[in-house]
Amino acid sequence: MNSEDKNRKIKILYFIGSLQLGGAERQLAELATRLDKTRFDVEICCIAQGGPLVKFVEHHGVPVRIFNFYLVRGKLNPYSYFHLIRELWRIYRYIKKSRPDIVHAFLYTAYIVGIACARVAGVPVTIASRRSLGYFKDNTLFKQPLENIINKFTNYVLVNSEAVKQDVLRREKIDPQKIHLIYNGVDIQRFQHPANAGDIRTKLGIPDDCVTIGVVANLIPYKGHTELIESARIIKNEFPQTRFVCVGRDSGIKPKLESLIHNYHLEEMFIFTGDRTDIPELMQAFDIVALASYEEGFSNVILEAMASGKPVVATNVGGNPEAVVHGKTGLIVPPRSPQALADALLRLLKDPQLRSTLGKNGLERARKLFSIEHLIENMQNFYLSAMKKRNN
Repeated sequence: MNSEDKNRKIKILYFIGSLQLGGAERQLAELATRLDKTRFDVEICCIAQGGPLVKFVEHHGVPVRIFNFYLVRGKLNPYSYFHLIRELWRIYRYIKKSRPDIVHAFLYTAYIVGIACARVAGVPVTIASRRSLGYFKDNTLFKQPLENIINKFTNYVLVNSEAVKQDVLRREKIDPQKIHLIYNGVDIQRFQHPANAGDIRTKLGIPDDCVTIGVVANLIPYKGHTELIESARIIKNEFPQTRFVCVGRDSGIKPKLESLIHNYHLEEMFIFTGDRTDIPELMQAFDIVALASYEEGFSNVILEAMASGKPVVATNVGGNPEAVVHGKTGLIVPPRSPQALADALLRLLKDPQLRSTLGKNGLERARKLFSIEHLIENMQNFYLSAMKKRNN
């Protein structure tokens, strides 16, 4: 390896399905825009569509290339498969032309497609990021076998929690030496000092005397909104002025949730905001942050709540107990248990001092372990190490 190669920037091509407002997408956007530009040259490829975060990353000098890898006219239409093959060819050709040193892909379809094309194109280092538990592969015929094949051609698998690591080892055929743990990171400064936090509660129509519980999760069945509504039914008996602010896009269950809220006469207690980009400002409007999921890889929302100095009530699933220290930075409860969830929330509703203490402890833990600076440093060192091993 000559001196010119040593001084050359490492080129990284990221693959992901889209740049919508999801946890993995936000993490990738932060990572791609914060890497040291004197050492890394980065680009993002969205294999299905763009999204609101495209403008953000492009504003920070990161190019985005968008493909259209999806079934266009139904699974039984031959044109759909012609379209997929054509898109695979386009992706392969683009990788070949770009000549990246590293292809790093996020989420299932993106790393299946991205790493397959990268290997054929001769990319030196391939990395797949596992961001969630593998329940989505249950009761499918091809997803796990296909992933096992791709694992053979993947140099490294990054996981964002010990829970995800154990899930990978349990489900997949993979060399354990390929798996590396790097926790998610959060921009603590951004969440401590948001730009326009003052009037959020007024805009949401929340009276000053209401304690507000923030629920930042897309309206998806496994996020546990039903249990939150059931818990609100219990909480109403003691704290009817409580407000639940549900932030996230509707994936089809909002009418069902609204019907349940109506049946329990909880309309005044619930506010649905839809997708929002001002999460740091919203966090400042919350007194408590709740996450009632049935499954999680490693929740960015928990980190954002901790960075905002807010106490967290979260279910004992996935990486949640790796982030939240029960009784110190928040409370951990069993999943699918409205009573346990209500009991934990009531404990915090009754004790403002406990809310304050847990929030302060959570902020300190986030600073020590989960800052965006830690994430960037860990990722840069990982990339440099991967290239060094490749070149030796």
